[in-house]
Amino acid sequence: MQDTCYTCDELAVSREHVPPKCFFPERLRSNLVTVPSCDAHNSKNSLDVEYVRNVISTQHGSNDAAAEVFEATKRSLDRSPKLRARTFRDLRPIAIEREETGAYPVDLERHKRVMGAVAHALYFHDYGRKHRGGWQVFTPSFSYAATVHGGQPDPWANFRQLLESGHYTPMPVPHPEVFRYEMLEMEEGQMMFRFVFYDRVVVNAWTHFQTFVHRASVGL
Repeated sequence: MQDTCYTCDELAVSREHVPPKCFFPERLRSNLVTVPSCDAHNSKNSLDVEYVRNVISTQHGSNDAAAEVFEATKRSLDRSPKLRARTFRDLRPIAIEREETGAYPVDLERHKRVMGAVAHALYFHDYGRKHRGGWQVFTPSFSYAATVHGGQPDPWANFRQLLESGHYTPMPVPHPEVFRYEMLEMEEGQMMFRFVFYDRVVVNAWTHFQTFVHRASVGL
């Protein structure tokens, strides 16, 4: 019997890399995790994947693997002035640890779509079944704009601390300098992933929302 897609019931026509292959330098594209995928959940999201790869690989403080991927990012931006303009719209200079860099707004809907797809694929890979539902996504490594540019308090500070305090189980990966992840199983069959890209960008994706929002709001 032919496999069906990792996230829907359409027949699989390819293997989706998790995370997408373009996140990896060419020298680190061996033994990658793959899952069966239909076309809609693989090649048809390529523009979102390219955008998110570009954003993550340009984050300040990333490692040498990100610097390698950044070469592909530059080619991507050179090919498409419109993509470059959308990616770095409202770019403003800022200083981090006395080093000048820049800050720009991120299209969170595109980011969440890609990270939700990664979560779906890893859930299928690790549990051998599909997650029938959506994913909540929060990226602690992305700063709150009013804090960066205006010095206002971060309304998500408690939530960031809560997510960081979880006792996650590390999972085996082929190239942790590019991507590694951990899992946290919770009550009532719910679970959370913690992704780390290039030793810098942390993304949380989980299957249940209300409990975490309530705990964060009361400062637990």
